[in-house]
Amino acid sequence: MVVESEFSQLKKVMIHEPDRGVEFISPSLTERLLYDDIVFLPRMIEEHYTFTEVLRAVLGQENVIEFEVLLTDILEKKEAREMIFTDLKNHEQINQWVINDISSMNAKELSQLLITGMDSYQNIILDPVPNLVFTRDLGVVIHDHLLVSKMKKKARTRESYLFAAIVEYHPLFQSFQDKVISLLSTDDEKGDFSIEGGDIMLIHPDYLLIGISERTNWEAFYRVKDELIQKKVVSNVVAVSLPAERYCMHLDTVFTLLSESYCVGYHPLVFDLNEDLEVVKFTSQTNVFYKYSSLKQLILEVYPQMKFIKCGQGLSPFDAREQWTDGANLVALKENVAVSYERNIYTLKAFKEQGFAIIDSRHFLQYPENSRNQLLESPCIITISSAELSRARGGTHCMTLPLNRSLF
Repeated sequence: MVVESEFSQLKKVMIHEPDRGVEFISPSLTERLLYDDIVFLPRMIEEHYTFTEVLRAVLGQENVIEFEVLLTDILEKKEAREMIFTDLKNHEQINQWVINDISSMNAKELSQLLITGMDSYQNIILDPVPNLVFTRDLGVVIHDHLLVSKMKKKARTRESYLFAAIVEYHPLFQSFQDKVISLLSTDDEKGDFSIEGGDIMLIHPDYLLIGISERTNWEAFYRVKDELIQKKVVSNVVAVSLPAERYCMHLDTVFTLLSESYCVGYHPLVFDLNEDLEVVKFTSQTNVFYKYSSLKQLILEVYPQMKFIKCGQGLSPFDAREQWTDGANLVALKENVAVSYERNIYTLKAFKEQGFAIIDSRHFLQYPENSRNQLLESPCIITISSAELSRARGGTHCMTLPLNRSLF
């Protein structure tokens, strides 16, 4: 499995359907569990299901992989269980008597417990991990290497260690053996290292962008940058330093590339000159780096013909409103074909002005396969409902971890 860019043909992806752990978020827990609101779980599941049905229609059923299925698979192995139990004790201070109690569970029950926090009798044993729906943050495939994230927030710590166990023990990830980059085992007593997949974007086979954000810090950036360059995975690693604000928690919340020709973003921050944004390119040449006045300038260096589509059509207050509801956060299925939230109507108007067709996902899924394939030959945005998904603060880019993208 390889990933060669953000917009090369998507062939295999990992997702996670919203689960019952989301239902146990109360007003007193929203801040700790990183939610801004109480979401309506049945509608959230319905919206996510439509999204994954679009993915399955385009990629094939077998190429849309559910995280919980992978976790259940590895929990059949004693070594994987021992690794996860050790992490529960070391990183979540789970008592040994709790470990003893859950160790006899079968793989499916244990998998559900580790994700939802509940056993089969609906007893709450652990905290849930409701942000797991945003699988992008777990890691990122960079060519034939795999970077495993180290989450910033305690509420997401378990996600990192569950994914690390899957990478270690599931056959699906065997091609990455000896090609895994991880800070999880780094000596980090002060908690100085954190990096999340939403901040990492391979915009070109030789240009990797890493956001320095609320969730990813400079210490982790330098560790990852040095290793990638030393291993010759990429030659240019670009730091994009974002304001430490909720609205731009990750780099992928403020812009997305759809091809060598089109890019959508929150223009006041990433396209215009902005003192709050710093863009620095580091190269394989020792101690050589370059600074840019904006992210737009860097993108034009890589793709001189790039056209920039403004989130919310660049109109206030719609640009800020729609950036908040992930108007700049789209997953590309192939060049100039992406999935977006239908609620971002001004952003969709901006796409339409550039010649993109806007296709409702319900209509798309009703078309015969030949008709769907024909639609995907031209620039288009497939829209999904998102009344609840958007309230969880993540878009379609956030909800996908591409495992295989190829130019062919």
